This record gives sequence, C-alpha cells and structure tokens, in this order.
Amino acid sequence: MSDRVRFIPNPAGPDPVVLINLTELAAPLDALPFIIEARDLIATQPHNSVCCLVDVTAARFNTDVVEALKDLAAHNKPHVIASALIGVTGLQRIILESVIKFTGRKNLKALATRAEGFAWIAQQRTGVTAAA
Repeated sequence: MSDRVRFIPNPAGPDPVVLINLTELAAPLDALPFIIEARDLIATQPHNSVCCLVDVTAARFNTDVVEALKDLAAHNKPHVIASALIGVTGLQRIILESVIKFTGRKNLKALATRAEGFAWIAQQRTGVTAAA
C-alpha cells in the first residue's frame, strides 16, 4: 500500500476506512496508479465491508481519470458500504453525478471536509451493522 491508498483510523467511528488521496497531483494521469491500487485493495476485502474516504481536493481530472473512477466505483460496488468524497467542486461535481448514474451507486456522497466525511461514513456503517 502507498501513502495515498491505505487503511486509516476513522476518528468518528471504530472501523478503519480506506483513504484514497488524490489531492494536488501534478497531472491528471498521475492519479491512475492510485485508482488502480485502490481498486485492487478494495477487491480483496469481504463484500459489504469497506468504507472509503476519497479526497480530490485540488485534483485535476481528464477523461482517462473519469473512466478509471467509474471503473473503480463499479468494480468495487459489492465491497463498499459507503464512500465520502472530499474536495468536490465545480466540474468535479458533474463528474461525480455521472459516476453515480453510471454505477448505480447511491452510497457516494460529496462532503466539505474530512471530518464530515468520517462522521457520515460512521453513520453509514452503523446503519449496516444495525440491519445485519
């Protein structure tokens, strides 16, 4: 695991989350190896067991990155309880909406800060635990 894709503690809950840190990469294509790494890591986890915090603050996207994010969201759908996206602005919000539409994922939410993301993730995990 790299520093950009790894399990980290959730300060708002007992379970760790997968951090996918795509912040401030120099070029859009620099994100691709980390998106692939996240896909591979999440795919090794049991179904309905993973929460993700995806930070795209100051990230730059192109069509290759958007397609890779769509693939990540679709491929790992069975494994993921919820994903919080941080730093989504302007065009990225439109891209996020297209990813949600493409994948049918209703458990993706854009939030303003990591603290809000952690709190929302903890709420989603609690809902899954209560339903189990």
